[in-house]
Amino acid sequence: MNHSRPSEIVDRDKFEALFHQYKNLVFRVAFLILDDKEEAEDVLQEVFLKVYRFYHTYDPSKGALTTWLYRITVNQCLKHRRKQKLSLLSFERFFLLFSQMPKYRAFDDEIAEHDQIHAALTRLSDPMRVVVVLRYFSELSYEEISSILGIPIGTVKSRLARAIKAMQHELWKENFV
Repeated sequence: MNHSRPSEIVDRDKFEALFHQYKNLVFRVAFLILDDKEEAEDVLQEVFLKVYRFYHTYDPSKGALTTWLYRITVNQCLKHRRKQKLSLLSFERFFLLFSQMPKYRAFDDEIAEHDQIHAALTRLSDPMRVVVVLRYFSELSYEEISSILGIPIGTVKSRLARAIKAMQHELWKENFV
């Protein structure tokens, strides 16, 4: 009689490999949404706990594994945001942590020149902020974002357009008012 729990990945080596392959992706998205390293680390742990417990529910025919991970990550971040008010991270701390993420080393020079971008990003509502992070920081397509968030592509595009307009307004205000 098999006593293994069906809600867990039986192969721990497979889970460990999965964790090491995707931990930076999950952390980066969580950090950009939450603005807090410790909260992002908490989300990272929660996401992979869910992956460990519910891997059997992942269905490759419904989308890529990364789509499933993004969905879990975004949901965990929004859950954290609802549970507690997070203090805004100073740009210096954001820049330091952001520049340590290997994928964006070439991008951090641009951020250094336009430090108001972070402030504008933090002022967005969660739904708009999430689409900006997924589109511009994770470089996902509209279709992928739609699948991750479970919303129509038109909604993704309209949220992104509103987010860009709001960020442009914030940047204009910071520079000219």
